[in-house]
Amino acid sequence: MRQLALSLAALSLLLTATAPVLAEQTVTEESWAKSHGFRLGVEADVLARTIEANLPGRKAASGDGTSGDGTGGDGTSGGGTGAGVEERSFAASFAVVAQIPLFAGLHLDAELPFAYGSSQARPPGPAEADAATVAPELEGFFFGNPSIGLHYVTSVFPMMMLIGGLTASIPVTQDPSDDTKAAAAAAQALRGYVDSQRTLLDHVPLRARGGIELRPIEAFYVRSDLVAMFAIPTGDGETEFFIEHASEAELRSVGGFGIGARLQAVFPLTQTDKIQLAAEPFVGLEPPTSGVYFRAGLLVALDEPLGFGLDQGKLATVRVALGAKF
Repeated sequence: MRQLALSLAALSLLLTATAPVLAEQTVTEESWAKSHGFRLGVEADVLARTIEANLPGRKAASGDGTSGDGTGGDGTSGGGTGAGVEERSFAASFAVVAQIPLFAGLHLDAELPFAYGSSQARPPGPAEADAATVAPELEGFFFGNPSIGLHYVTSVFPMMMLIGGLTASIPVTQDPSDDTKAAAAAAQALRGYVDSQRTLLDHVPLRARGGIELRPIEAFYVRSDLVAMFAIPTGDGETEFFIEHASEAELRSVGGFGIGARLQAVFPLTQTDKIQLAAEPFVGLEPPTSGVYFRAGLLVALDEPLGFGLDQGKLATVRVALGAKF
């Protein structure tokens, strides 16, 4: 709780210090781009169903009553469960996010994430196994890794913006308990392993981002991002390396109401499963200049181990973002 209070105080001081800069901002031809201008909001992601995909990577209690101790880097099963045992996982995450223009096209990026997760190993049927040999339910709420970074956006043409940036995350959770590890593992899968720097324990995630935003006609918007994440262990763990790619297309009315779709792919190159695909149809409201923005979508995993997301026990996440742009 003390770490949370300090982080919120730091963000408040940061916003206060940049107030003079924000006051000087004027509406420009780049204001249509999401990567440009001052934005402050909250993101929430909640599983629409329980996952049964060995997400926490802990094994069911064996004869000695012990359990596994953590996650694979992307939240996939590290040790697996005992034979004939299924795991059920649930997760919800929240994040306060800020994008603050500094000068020219340079912006400061900051996020403060929180997460809840639970996992329970259980026998597949009443006659299959003794409940005493199954690991108990693990659940926890924890403060994720705050991130700070910079990105630069510039217009190549009035209808095309290029973006590049760097971000570092701080692992504030030290010596996580089994409950926290289970919560983090379930939360990492929540976005189909995108933005796993928010809940990756015992690592310092460093991210490099490149992207493009297009508006070929006034009512049609296209966004594409490519992210490389290099996560350095703080202890005896292994270095993790991820590639993330996401593309979105959206049709938007004059008033800012839009409907679109997102396709994403994550490549956890240091894990056994080398790709996770997911798609998200969404609706939203994006004001042309300043005002309140809103977005709601359903992220559905398309392939194993998390998909197909509309099947029982697979990944389908309700995603909501609410905030304001100035």
